[in-house]
Amino acid sequence: MLENSVVEAGRFDSAQKELLEITWRMLNAIHIGDAATYASLSRNDLTCYEDVCAYRIDGVEFHLTLIRQMAQNANLKPTRFDILSPSVQIYNGQTGIVTYTRLMTYDDNGKPRWTTFNETRVFIRQDEQWKMAHFHRSPT
Repeated sequence: MLENSVVEAGRFDSAQKELLEITWRMLNAIHIGDAATYASLSRNDLTCYEDVCAYRIDGVEFHLTLIRQMAQNANLKPTRFDILSPSVQIYNGQTGIVTYTRLMTYDDNGKPRWTTFNETRVFIRQDEQWKMAHFHRSPT
C-alpha cells in the first residue's frame, strides 16, 4: 500500500488519497508484472506519451504486453519504487490529475542505481470507478 510518508495526514482529502492509492496500485502492477490489475484500472482507449516511442500510443494492449514481458525478465524490474512530491487535482468529482516524480531503485551488481521520471496520470470517474484515460512520462 501507499506509504504514509507520501500521503501526509491532512495534506490530501479522501478523494485525492483514493487517486494516489490507485496510482500506487498501477505502478506496483507494472513492477510486479500484474497485467490484470493494470488493465482493470485503465480504460481500453488509454492514450499516452512516453519515452519508449516518439509518438502517441493508443490503447491499453501495448502496455499490457510490456508488463507481461517485464514479468518474465527479473533484470528489468526495480527493487523498489517511490512516488515523490505528488500532487492531485480533481475537477467536478469526475476528472483527476495525478503528477509526481517516480524514483526507481535497481540492484546493479550489489550497488543501488536510480532512475527518475516525471509522470502525469489523468483519471476519469465512470460508474463509480476511477480509470486512467491518459498518461505522460518523461525522463528527468
